[in-house]
Amino acid sequence: MNKSYLIFLFLLTSTITLGQISENTNNELNSIESLSQNELEDLNLLLNLSQEQKEQIYEIISGVLIKNNQVKSMKLIEEDKKAIIERNEKSKSLMIMEILIGKQKTLYEKKNSQITELKGSND
Repeated sequence: MNKSYLIFLFLLTSTITLGQISENTNNELNSIESLSQNELEDLNLLLNLSQEQKEQIYEIISGVLIKNNQVKSMKLIEEDKKAIIERNEKSKSLMIMEILIGKQKTLYEKKNSQITELKGSND
């Protein structure tokens, strides 16, 4: 009786734990999707992107957000994490620049330089 009760409790807590892990993963994915969509909408308002550009840029944005979330959960020194995330953001900008054409590139570069200035004044 005691053994079956203990097994039942173990299975119950395992199921609850797995359910919570699954819920956290779903929340992270929803968060990444919404953040990616918001950033894409901002860029679309600024750059008037084509449908093909939207799809490619969305993939870049969401991929970098996933990588950055993985970096944040790593056991590294905070300075190292910040450096990796900064490199990822620079890579994202370069990949997006490859997709843009003509005036879009100029507008995107201007937006990035303004963001860089703001970050510099906050440090």
